[in-house]
Amino acid sequence: MIKLRKLNSRLLIAFSVLSTVVCLFFIQLSMLLVEQTKENTFHQILVSEAVKIEQAYATSGEIKTIDSSIIKIYQNEEELQAILPDPDTSLITYNGALLNIEPYLILRQELSPLVPIWLVINTNTLDSVTNVADYMMLFLYSIVAGVILLTFLSSWYLAKLLSLPIQKLTEGVIEKKQSTRVELYGCNRSDEIGTLSRSFEKAFNELEQALKREQNFTRDVSHELRTPITLIKNTLTLNKHNPVDHSQAEILQQASQELEQTVEVLLALARQENLTFEPCLILPIIEKTILSIYNCFPKLIFDVNIDLSSKLEVIGNPYLISLLCQNLVNNGFYHGAGGSMVIYSQNNTIVFVNSITKDKARPYYQGLGHGQYLVTRIAEEMNWGINIEQTIDSYKVILTPPIANNRVD
Repeated sequence: MIKLRKLNSRLLIAFSVLSTVVCLFFIQLSMLLVEQTKENTFHQILVSEAVKIEQAYATSGEIKTIDSSIIKIYQNEEELQAILPDPDTSLITYNGALLNIEPYLILRQELSPLVPIWLVINTNTLDSVTNVADYMMLFLYSIVAGVILLTFLSSWYLAKLLSLPIQKLTEGVIEKKQSTRVELYGCNRSDEIGTLSRSFEKAFNELEQALKREQNFTRDVSHELRTPITLIKNTLTLNKHNPVDHSQAEILQQASQELEQTVEVLLALARQENLTFEPCLILPIIEKTILSIYNCFPKLIFDVNIDLSSKLEVIGNPYLISLLCQNLVNNGFYHGAGGSMVIYSQNNTIVFVNSITKDKARPYYQGLGHGQYLVTRIAEEMNWGINIEQTIDSYKVILTPPIANNRVD
């Protein structure tokens, strides 16, 4: 039993029905052709005899009889109507035109304006011609039966051939769900199968990227948020019954700031819209970040020396670049304890350097090294190179972003 739920079965039925309809149309057309050919043959015979009679009448003035067993001549319309199945049949027709009144074929010929004659053939008496027509129809029916059988077999083959790419693509999708390394069938084709395969491939890639961002977000949250949250909880637990002093309040403030900054970075890394990159001027972004620190802490001394070209353009996402610079500058400001930072460009790189001074009251200062995991994650997300160098008294982060139009001057 054919399962109509399958595509190849539907194609088989569609091709078979279409081919059968075409064959039936061909049969009807062939039958009309045979009948028309037989009628044209009789017409030519009648016209040939009529021409001979007309020529003889023009010469002798008498109607010449025909020595033929299949053609009869009638000079009187009443005599002709008497042999017809319907005596009331009108015999009005043009000179030389053929009138078909089953089983008779009648040709009217005017020998003169007042002397018409009718040449009549009874097709029932022409067994040989009828048999030829029957044999021809039998031959055509045989051909049509063979064509229908051949069409059914070819339709089965074509249906199987046309549905094969869909089956292979389906198998590829199932394997793709189990392994991300499988390449879908038909990606290199230029037809609709290729378009569908590339669409599936694109959808799978987007899903893989979304899952990867989700995994990274989960990992980053577990890695980065645990420390500041633990610091806040411990500080509050230790001072549950005592007022928080200035140093402890500063710790809480820094932990809260770090927590807010970390959440902002993680959410930015998880958003799809932040993965679109474009040329951006780097100097205004850095200046805006530094000015925001001065606005929040106008009394603190933080000397920043910037040596960057105003035309320096890098390829990246403006928001992620802003968060990257914000993390580097804020980490240098909050955790550097040196009160200064140098930012400059060198050989298609952007370098952030801040000094590290030992402070017994604040031994947790780490310079730019504090929170370097988030900085590295942002740089990797934008395909930027990053290199971190630490010495006894300084911390250096070297960024290698794609430069727009190679302009660094």
